[in-house]
Amino acid sequence: MAATQIAKHIGARVIGTASVGKHDEMRALGVDHLIDYRTEDFEKRTRDITAGRGVELILDAVGGESWKKGYRVLAATGRLGMFGVSSLASGKERNILSMLSMLANIPWFQFNPLGLMNANKGVFGVNVGHMWDEIDRLRGWGEALMELAARGIIRPKVAATFKFDDAPKAHHFIQDRRNIGKVLLVP
Repeated sequence: MAATQIAKHIGARVIGTASVGKHDEMRALGVDHLIDYRTEDFEKRTRDITAGRGVELILDAVGGESWKKGYRVLAATGRLGMFGVSSLASGKERNILSMLSMLANIPWFQFNPLGLMNANKGVFGVNVGHMWDEIDRLRGWGEALMELAARGIIRPKVAATFKFDDAPKAHHFIQDRRNIGKVLLVP
């Protein structure tokens, strides 16, 4: 949501993926084009929306096959930002086959230096959990986000709150993909 709000603030056109039940809320956030990832191929629809040009930036928390498709739909000088691998958790139970499928679909050889240069594309990953020694950088990013929130550019949304004792219910709420916004645990 924050990425959409920032993108709209700088004048970007936003293409988003969500199940159809979330489209109205996503449209209200400013998403210009919505793709139902359950029934539509986001690669094909994105090409249609952009008249084949592709997009400048993709933020992908899914992983696996989604990274491949996202990379293919980048415009020249476009960037694919990878910050999660939700496809590892295909359900509420551990599924080794799902995990192996996701690993097999990672574009291991597509993201090599020569391939990136020749395609005029970039790929980057973010794992804030590995940046504990970058406190000044994290603080700067946090302050910039707080300033945007103070100006009303970023408007966080809380989908639901759960008591700490109900953490498993909160997790199920997220796994069932019922949230649009953050899920908070409270004492």
